[in-house]
Amino acid sequence: MKTYLFFMLLLTCYCWGDDPEVNMSPIEMIEYWGYPAEDITATTEDGYVLHMHRIRHGKGQSDEKNKPVVFMQHGLLCSSTNWIANLPSQSAAFIFADAGFDVWLGNVRGNTYSIDNNHLDTNSKEFWAFSWDEMVKYDLDAMINKTLEVSGQKDLYYIGHSQGTLIMFSKLSIDPYFKNKIRKFFALAPIGTVAHIKGGMEVLAKLLYPEIGFVEAILGDKKFLPNNWLIEILNKAVCENPFIHSMCDNILFLIAGPESKQLNKSRVPVYMGHTPASTSVQNMVHWMQMVHSKKQEMYDYRSEEENQKHYGQSTPPLYDITKVNADTYLYWGDSDWLGDPEDIKMHLLPNLDPSILKANVELKNFNHLDFIWGLRAPQEVYDPILNTILEDLSQSK
Repeated sequence: MKTYLFFMLLLTCYCWGDDPEVNMSPIEMIEYWGYPAEDITATTEDGYVLHMHRIRHGKGQSDEKNKPVVFMQHGLLCSSTNWIANLPSQSAAFIFADAGFDVWLGNVRGNTYSIDNNHLDTNSKEFWAFSWDEMVKYDLDAMINKTLEVSGQKDLYYIGHSQGTLIMFSKLSIDPYFKNKIRKFFALAPIGTVAHIKGGMEVLAKLLYPEIGFVEAILGDKKFLPNNWLIEILNKAVCENPFIHSMCDNILFLIAGPESKQLNKSRVPVYMGHTPASTSVQNMVHWMQMVHSKKQEMYDYRSEEENQKHYGQSTPPLYDITKVNADTYLYWGDSDWLGDPEDIKMHLLPNLDPSILKANVELKNFNHLDFIWGLRAPQEVYDPILNTILEDLSQSK
């Protein structure tokens, strides 16, 4: 993986010039632009140490207490850097910090910035035995509780992208009290089911699932590290006419969609220097499972006995999103491969309670990654969210 990333760094530096942020940590990236940065850890009930990155206030602003909190949660194969990878005027985290918010950026277990556990060896199979179910069960509790404890707030505004929406939909569906901590839920490129998925994940699912022995032979049973020949297969299957060929050598773009007409091309080295962030093979298998089952369901242990042991039933339980009870705002794109419009129309919209669905915004020519990196996102996504939050705050005074 290090060789692969080094090659990509050489390629992007050759094409666009060396950007110092390519090799920076999230804290360094935030401070590079003149913002205050903190690394705060939250420990889950099962011992995973999650690193969150906090921007207490905007550039040049005073450090006032009791600011409302905006919590941003990244997607699949991503990290907190997603929200700070563009220029400050284009990056969600900086925009909200400058607007007067206490901004927190989460990192789920197993990604680049949350590879630690108080009880398990990072190199052990046990450490990597998780999927997004555990993010629902443990990670959200740990991160949100720590954020509220440190900030002194009783609730927060949650902005999720991709898998960051999937875990929140799922959490709210099984924990009716969690909504007391979520003032509003903004779902960007929302995921419930992936029955109509396109691109690299569809290819992976058809190629590898449900032959898990084959998956483990190819990918192992720990950290998800796509090897060169697998990347090449996906490249040929997905990238017939890539606008930037090097981006088609990156697993994230192969899964989310490489074609975009609104990326800041000068920032591509920064995007690729920080993505993909790691996850577990088991998490990727869970996603492949959902492609096949076409359901929003828990991890399938592929054995009635094992499922019975974990769930008390022979099949994995469903997450019932009709029970989601927090005010929810959907922002989705008509060109999204991962959060496909058909899944939104056939799963999320019919099943979310109309009383909590406060906005349903379809954006033209938005793909999965445009919500975090697209040049239209500040005006068409972040500004409307910001206005909604400011209106909510004014009404609560």
